[in-house]
Amino acid sequence: MFQPNLLKAAIVRAGFTQGEFAQKIGISQNTLYSRMSGETSFGIDEVDKAKKILSIDNSELLAIFFNDDSLNREM
Repeated sequence: MFQPNLLKAAIVRAGFTQGEFAQKIGISQNTLYSRMSGETSFGIDEVDKAKKILSIDNSELLAIFFNDDSLNREM
């Protein structure tokens, strides 16, 4: 499950506004808002660009874009 608050924090930590971040990953600000609200999903190319632009490691990338609490539950 996508965690928009974690992405927002990573954007701020990297020193970007959401508009600047959207431009850097090649989408419009309106598209970013659709992604952040969960109306549409990030594409794999956008996730890859975000990882590079925000200088986040794989662990943080997974926490932001692919966090699934069900994976953490014991069976």
